[in-house]
Amino acid sequence: MGQKREQKSGQTLWQRLLLRLQSLLESLWFLRFLPASLVYALKRDRTERRFSIPAVADAPTPAGALLQADPSDRGAVFQFERATLEVEFLAADLVRLSWQPGLLPIPYAIACRNWEPVAVTVKPPDSGPSGEWALASTALRLSVGPTGEISVWNDAGALLRQEEPPQWLGLSADETSEPSQNPGWIHRAPLPEETCIYGLGERIAGLNLRAAQDEQGRPKTFGFWNSDPGNIRKPGADPLYITMPVYLGLHTGGSYLVFYENSFNGTMQLGAQAVAQFEGGALRYYLAAGEPPQLLHRFTQLTGRAPLPPRWALGYHQSRWGYRTEEKVRSQVETFQAYDLPLSAVHLDIDCQVGHRAFTLDPERFPHLCQLTRTLAEAGVHLVAINNPGIKYSRHSNLFLEGQVLDAFCTYPDGELVVAPVWPGRTVFPDFTQPRVRAWWGYQFAYLIDVGIAGFWNDMNEPAAFASWGQQTLPRVARHAMEGRGGDHREAHNLYGLLEAKAAFESLAKHRPERRPFIVTRSGWVSMQRYAWTWTGDTLSTWTALRLTVGTVIGLGLSGVPFSGPDIGGFLGNPTAELYVRWFQMAAFMPFCRTHSSIVSDPRTPWTFGEPALSIVRDFLQLRYRLLPYLYTLAWEATRSGQPLVRPLFWRDQSNRALWDI
Repeated sequence: MGQKREQKSGQTLWQRLLLRLQSLLESLWFLRFLPASLVYALKRDRTERRFSIPAVADAPTPAGALLQADPSDRGAVFQFERATLEVEFLAADLVRLSWQPGLLPIPYAIACRNWEPVAVTVKPPDSGPSGEWALASTALRLSVGPTGEISVWNDAGALLRQEEPPQWLGLSADETSEPSQNPGWIHRAPLPEETCIYGLGERIAGLNLRAAQDEQGRPKTFGFWNSDPGNIRKPGADPLYITMPVYLGLHTGGSYLVFYENSFNGTMQLGAQAVAQFEGGALRYYLAAGEPPQLLHRFTQLTGRAPLPPRWALGYHQSRWGYRTEEKVRSQVETFQAYDLPLSAVHLDIDCQVGHRAFTLDPERFPHLCQLTRTLAEAGVHLVAINNPGIKYSRHSNLFLEGQVLDAFCTYPDGELVVAPVWPGRTVFPDFTQPRVRAWWGYQFAYLIDVGIAGFWNDMNEPAAFASWGQQTLPRVARHAMEGRGGDHREAHNLYGLLEAKAAFESLAKHRPERRPFIVTRSGWVSMQRYAWTWTGDTLSTWTALRLTVGTVIGLGLSGVPFSGPDIGGFLGNPTAELYVRWFQMAAFMPFCRTHSSIVSDPRTPWTFGEPALSIVRDFLQLRYRLLPYLYTLAWEATRSGQPLVRPLFWRDQSNRALWDI
């Protein structure tokens, strides 16, 4: 596809130059926010020093020797010298293990809390106190050793997993805080050499995460701290927007799934051992045994399954940061129709808002919004609006004043509001760990729903903030309600996007009960599939980013999130005609099929590159719409069984080792 065929259809050279100039001017946002981001970084660091976080001990503390074991209805409780372990079989093939001290998690990720009775046998050691306790159901057997080592076998008698005694991080010797104040844990599980590991949420390190290496060629360490990396510039960038402490392990003995119910910052290293470490909280985790389809079935029974989406959501979505006006949206839709290109949705970015403020669409640039949404709906096109969680810090904002009355915003430990620069300027952040704040947030959607907005995409909700250095988010000492228990941002950070999506989903279900909600979120945590879809973030327009997309989408699916997809062509940059076409061909088979791009990138539509790209894209668009009954059936399967729409090749035959890395 030569350069002559890549001319921009329907635009003169002068129009393209003006668009590029406008995009460049608007892209200089960082100059506008530079002073505020400097002030915020200084304030954040000074406050974190003032309200210091308890330091962990210099050396981890083992659980010690087993002192006592007491059988229970579903398992047993084991008392060690310095820790307690509770083992509970929730189902024959699912067991929950809880090591304390440390705060138990608020069960935001748990959908099923009432499990049917399960028959469990508990057998004391044959060789006295130095032996192992054995707990067994019909599907798996688990042993607990005298110092806390654990082994797990499946129903065929194959050894699935071994775990070393976990180590409690405790507090430094000079700390006077109670040890229950989130000491943190390290958990090690040796991995057989052939073991493959999949999942951990959103990663760009290939399908089998065990094979990933860092720049020094060592086994890669994956972070658990939802982050906005800016533009994803290289393979292996980590962490990204959605980090999940859940993975599927596969080896010759069988397969299993592990989910650590811990939202604190942490890491997972995958080398000779799977080493999980968390900065706080109790060590609570779930372990399921079975073949991959059964593992996802059980895991999504535990954490919830995605609801059936509206059928139109499985069609094609067109988006761009830069549409700006009602006229531009109308023009885009009319051009799709003129080129005989199917279209189901148009997405509006922050340039369509009033000063980038949440829950706004500029009435001067969208003067006939009700009429626009009706006209689009008649053509089968749905309008989706963006929303960011930050609220402009201004007494001229009713939303800010309402939030102050509700005590809705995150604060420093001394009660001062956390104010940080984001797109609207000086911004405050709702605390979605308060039920009344989630309800208040949900009310704000009502008028946009009434004027015909069909769905929303939540952006910047890691939450992101502009800082000149350090973490681009809220201070770790920022206070959160945590459903009335109290806590800080170390525990709430990874939950932020999940709970914002929950508030949005429940609002749409309440205000428009006759229609299925459609929410897309950039950030989230385990169980986010109950509320939202996602996309793979701000990728570059490169062949490498295209290749990595498949593994990322599969990894999200194996983490319980069945609906995801990329920005076709990449978010930042200008793909060649061939790269755009290849990206489109791949995305035509992804659950979420959307083109989106940065304001500094050239406009990107199916007709941008002329022929033959336009005809190829049209063929694949029309193919996708012919496949809608198939995609809809797969979506229904996901709601019933948790199986992802995009599946790895080993899905139907895990015994074929040749498929494990493909």
